[in-house]
Amino acid sequence: MSDLNQQIEKLLKEMQEIKENQKEMNNKMEKMQDVINHIESDIYSDEGFDFEIVCPYCEHEFVIGVDEEKSEIECPECKNIIELDWSGDLCDCEDDECSGHCHGCSGCEDSDEDDDM
Repeated sequence: MSDLNQQIEKLLKEMQEIKENQKEMNNKMEKMQDVINHIESDIYSDEGFDFEIVCPYCEHEFVIGVDEEKSEIECPECKNIIELDWSGDLCDCEDDECSGHCHGCSGCEDSDEDDDM
């Protein structure tokens, strides 16, 4: 009987260790979830982001909120319409060659004309 009692005590002790480890793991998981929730709220903030625009017509600088639904905006200074491109592409050209007529482009800085100077 003493062997059986020793095994029972050993199992009870192991179960207690498992319970303590599980409690510790749960606490760590809760802390990690809090950190994740904080990161999520920073990334997906309701405040949004501001985007600085320099009008290509009058060079007036102003700030707008990011709204990818808008494809154009009116300059508050000169009232010209400015096309918005949220894709991040700087050049609309095909064949990777810039013709100098891209949206927001006045020609490539690495053009052959610059090399002749």
